[in-house]
Amino acid sequence: MRRIIPFLFVLFNAVSVWAQTNSPIKGKVVDSETQKPLDFVTVHLYKAKVPVFTDEAGKYELRNYSISDSVTFTLLGYKPLTKTIRQLQQNGDIGLERQSYVIQEIVVRPKENPAFKIVRAAARNKHKYLPENQPAVQFETYTLMKGSILEREAKDTKKGFSKRYAPYLDSLTLAEGNGRTASLPIFQSETVKETYFTSDPNRSKEVLVASKVVGVGIEKEAQLAQLLNAQAEHFSLYQNFMRMFDKDFVSPIANQWSNYYDYDLEDSVESESGKVYRLKIIPKRPQDLTFEGYMWIADSSFSLRRIELKMNKDVGLNFVSDLQIVQAWDAKNPSMLPLSSKRKFQISGLPGTDVRLYVETTTTYTDLVLGEPKDSEFYALSHTISDSALKHKESFWQEVRPYEFSQEEVKRVEAIKQINKLPEIQSAVKLIRIVVEGHMPINDKFEWGPVFGAYVFNKVEGHRFQFGGRTTEFFHPNWILNGYAAYGTHDKNFKSLLNVRYVADREQWTEWGVSYLNDVGPATMDLNNTRVNSLFFSAFRWGKLNFPYQQERIQMWAEREWFQAFRQKITLRHTNFVPDFEVAGVGSEDYDSKFSPFRSTDVTLNITYTPDRKMLIRHHEKIAISNSNSPIIGLELSAGISGMLNSDLNYQQVTLSVDQRVRAGILGYGRYYFRAGKTFSKVPLPLLQVPVGNETPFFILHGYNLMPFFAFATDEYLSLRYDHHFEGAFSLTNRLPLLRNTRVRLVAGGAILYGSLSDRNKPSYDAPDEDLNFRGLGKDPYAEVNVGLKNIFQLVRIDVIHRLTYRNLDAPLWGVKMSLSVNP
Repeated sequence: MRRIIPFLFVLFNAVSVWAQTNSPIKGKVVDSETQKPLDFVTVHLYKAKVPVFTDEAGKYELRNYSISDSVTFTLLGYKPLTKTIRQLQQNGDIGLERQSYVIQEIVVRPKENPAFKIVRAAARNKHKYLPENQPAVQFETYTLMKGSILEREAKDTKKGFSKRYAPYLDSLTLAEGNGRTASLPIFQSETVKETYFTSDPNRSKEVLVASKVVGVGIEKEAQLAQLLNAQAEHFSLYQNFMRMFDKDFVSPIANQWSNYYDYDLEDSVESESGKVYRLKIIPKRPQDLTFEGYMWIADSSFSLRRIELKMNKDVGLNFVSDLQIVQAWDAKNPSMLPLSSKRKFQISGLPGTDVRLYVETTTTYTDLVLGEPKDSEFYALSHTISDSALKHKESFWQEVRPYEFSQEEVKRVEAIKQINKLPEIQSAVKLIRIVVEGHMPINDKFEWGPVFGAYVFNKVEGHRFQFGGRTTEFFHPNWILNGYAAYGTHDKNFKSLLNVRYVADREQWTEWGVSYLNDVGPATMDLNNTRVNSLFFSAFRWGKLNFPYQQERIQMWAEREWFQAFRQKITLRHTNFVPDFEVAGVGSEDYDSKFSPFRSTDVTLNITYTPDRKMLIRHHEKIAISNSNSPIIGLELSAGISGMLNSDLNYQQVTLSVDQRVRAGILGYGRYYFRAGKTFSKVPLPLLQVPVGNETPFFILHGYNLMPFFAFATDEYLSLRYDHHFEGAFSLTNRLPLLRNTRVRLVAGGAILYGSLSDRNKPSYDAPDEDLNFRGLGKDPYAEVNVGLKNIFQLVRIDVIHRLTYRNLDAPLWGVKMSLSVNP
């Protein structure tokens, strides 16, 4: 019995410790004097790899601990406090005492704010803490992103969540109110990434190691994982500008800080590593893309220790509001990476709705390694996705999470899964997919579309009915088929298209393909539109078709991305062109080879370079999903080969394009679109370079909005369009009282086209139908300017356009056109 009793005692204590270790410790951290909850307090378990932080209500939760651990609570401006696990098990609530401030004597000189010296030093030293500037650096991030629909406070209870969603409701504490707000969870994602930088040469790489997404209506997790990966992009306050929501926010320690910010030195506090200054951040102009808030800067290193930012409400981003950022660095050692970064914001719905989406992103930085460079081949792909990124089991996530999920977070995931099963949710998802992608799923293997081409009416075809579609990854992961069959009631002809593609590699996009086309459409236009979901494209098929040609074409191509962002495509094509309008026959006095039937066999090489962009890899395409200030460069070389497959002509063409987003400081940003091309030979009309006119009510950037269709043709040209978006205090809409409180923004720009049509390519006579005449540009360029407003009703852009030259064209000198865009 004497041996059994000690054994039972030890066993009892072991069970007790096990139970205590697995029972979460919950508590609340407040200001001991005011009892106000303290947000983002560092709760550091002694043996933990990364700390836990309190939420907006000051609450925290500890799950993985041992009974012998201790916990330290730290917040700049407050005295650190250490508690043992046993003490916290008895009472987890913590009151932190404000620290005595030690502001030393400050000599105030005329016109010099004492805070400016500190900010100036921080701006001068910030390059030391930028990962991009290090010889070699790598680190890992874990990002947890949550999205919830908030219930707007309203007197009308009918606007609240219905009983149908009551079982899935959560609650949140928002900074805008003291109480809890009802919320409906709609998505949650976890992302693990490895990031690498080197400065010699300046290269970077991101590896998506793992991704897990649960969300309402999510059908293709791989695509959403890539989109969320782009949104979880690392940003640093040591940069001059931080790109968020396609806007360039100015850092409080940017080199140009004096143009945007004022500061107040409120106090200084002694920390474990020395004195830390607390500065209040005050925007000079509240409408600029700046922040208000507080930052703490260490005296010796002038590195950031903590920062609390809030976007001023006068900034007025479209859809986005209440943007807040909190970052905390290690209290002892200066570092280029914070321990944790939290970003939260709300997305409002369309006017008249009560829907608000609350998004919260928390990123934890770990495993910082310096001075271990990689070879140049390692950086060949700047953005990669691990083959197992979407295949990790729950055990993996339990290991990589900085802290174990709470019961509320586990419940949240289960609620999302149950909401997904509701019939109205599934129907809404299908409708949105049709509108966005232009294709409607028929079954797992086939999608019908594009929907915009299902029916059109024009003078050549009459009523045109079309049915087409494309296969999905469930049909075959590598083989892709798409096409259509169409019939016109006026010309009584059947039309068809079939593309057969084989995608061998999607990371470094590699594909081969062959296609057959038999259709009618405007000359110079590529009728293979099944890869384009464009309402503007379908508009060309309505009404009159300018210079319609029957085109029978067979082509084959090979496409390869030799290294990241550098892509080439070579195409061999044979086309038989037959005009579908009245032309003079051979031997007639009015005969003109420009309008005669002909056959062409040509080879085209397309080269595109799109640096510094994250790409979305889908089953059938790879497209950019992140913006960059680097230019997009395109080059196209074409050559016709006479005699090959009975081709009638030799010709050579070259086209160069450059698109770029340019930052304009306090004036906002702009985009320019440059094009140049030349045809070196005598060619028929369909092979000339025809500027894109626009007779639709939609405003376009890659064409000329007051130029009629086929008004001009060129065999050499140079064009430039610039589109400027005014932001901040220097936008006229932020200065006019009637527009100041709206989210409408001013846009302006213009387009100019220089070009000529050599004598060898000019028509030798005027066609009998005036609609079939075109001409070359004269000595004067074509020019138009536009000014407008965007974000009208949060979606609409309306431009007023004026044509400056060629005033005798059969088109108005002034026009008003609209476009739709989701622009923050």
